[in-house]
Amino acid sequence: MINLHNCLFHICMRKCVACARISSRYYANPSKHPTARIIVIGNEILKAQVKDTNSYYMSDLLYKCGIVVKKISVISDDVEEISEEIRNACDKYTYVITSGGIGPTHDDVTFEGLAKAFNDTLHYHPKLVDIIKHHFRVKDASSVAYKMAQIPKKASLKFGINPDTGKPNAYPYIVLNNVYVFPGSPVFFEKSFKCLYKELLSTNGRFVKEEVFIQAWEEVFANALSTVVKEFPNVSFGSYPVSNCRYFKAFVTIESDNESDTKKAKQRFQELNPANIFVDFDRTPHIDSLIKYNNFLQKNSSRSSLYERSLEKFRQFYRNNEHVSICIDGSIESSVIVHLAHICRVQLHSSDKLQVVYFKDEQAPPKLEEFLNEMVNKYNLAACIVKAAPDKRISKLTFLQPHLRILLVGKVGETGENQVNRNYSGADQLRIDNPLRDWTNEDVWTFASSLYLPYEFSLNKKTIRRRVISRLVKHDIQSRNIAVAM
Repeated sequence: MINLHNCLFHICMRKCVACARISSRYYANPSKHPTARIIVIGNEILKAQVKDTNSYYMSDLLYKCGIVVKKISVISDDVEEISEEIRNACDKYTYVITSGGIGPTHDDVTFEGLAKAFNDTLHYHPKLVDIIKHHFRVKDASSVAYKMAQIPKKASLKFGINPDTGKPNAYPYIVLNNVYVFPGSPVFFEKSFKCLYKELLSTNGRFVKEEVFIQAWEEVFANALSTVVKEFPNVSFGSYPVSNCRYFKAFVTIESDNESDTKKAKQRFQELNPANIFVDFDRTPHIDSLIKYNNFLQKNSSRSSLYERSLEKFRQFYRNNEHVSICIDGSIESSVIVHLAHICRVQLHSSDKLQVVYFKDEQAPPKLEEFLNEMVNKYNLAACIVKAAPDKRISKLTFLQPHLRILLVGKVGETGENQVNRNYSGADQLRIDNPLRDWTNEDVWTFASSLYLPYEFSLNKKTIRRRVISRLVKHDIQSRNIAVAM
């Protein structure tokens, strides 16, 4: 009966917290900020044949510009639907941004829909015709590629400056009134949208946001959150529970138009809660990593010699960094190895990307690949994805990257015991080395937790290590000249 009472209490509290969270999530003084409507166009998105990443990318950058994204919609490749969506949106929002539907195929009809929305007609823009003819080297005037040059007469071209080169882009995005039209392919979209982002960034005020990380469930701080929502009407609050995270159970965002209001609201929220529930979490352990590492050594002096010896090994490995790669698998050990290599790169003042390899396993959870992509972006890694059966992975890797000589992996087996270092000769020799072989599990978690290193919590580490490393070594050591130091 007591357990049932507790269960009902937690359910009610979670509902109350959810209501408080929803009511508190609003933008302060929205009239002060421009608004945006995002329209994603494409049957392939609606059919789940392609995953939309453009709206996420846009929303992130627009927020940094101080622009409030009010609505995102995904619609089909239909002229009438595109026209209606654009016509209804252009008078309600500061910016209307579309992605998709401007290619050469029959179902790319965004320009037709745009023209109809503004009672306009299409024409071949001479500048676009020139680009397709000379830049894309399409000489045949009947080629379907010229469809991309057919835009509304009232529309204009915006080339923008490439932030990487400082030169105008080779291909423009299209603007008609307050409607901005971009391609759907993320490769081309992101490059083009960066130009508009730079333009918006210089003209709009940004939000000032703070995050508070909490090692407690939402019901613990729900009353305090409700209080600060009432006390700070010009501040926006958001509460987000998380699962499968070792470092915290929830985080609260606090944002406003100015630094003073944000900081006062944050301070008040912290005053209303027990001090021991807050976590000084670091979302960016890769930034100023050497400073943070030295601070860590001072706090863990009893084991500092172990960590320093390991870092010295990395300096030896990376004397020829083009010959070294790291096996990443989402485990905490692989995150530790990547971070140590990153610190080593900072110490050596190297601008070269760290090479990593991911042995893709179809049985791995979908979240793993998302996590690994985040790791690649965060640490600016050069990733090689190997799709092959377990007994063919080393062969495939050495075929794809014949320059490699050392592959760094985490521990193998539950104890992480050393295995015999088998020295073989041969021009295609690949040495597999575990730079953490002298570490205990406590050493790994102390290092990772103190520096807040990312890892894929949901993975069963034993299964991943056995699947990705042990089978790999077991099969390939019999058929190739591979030296193993575990």
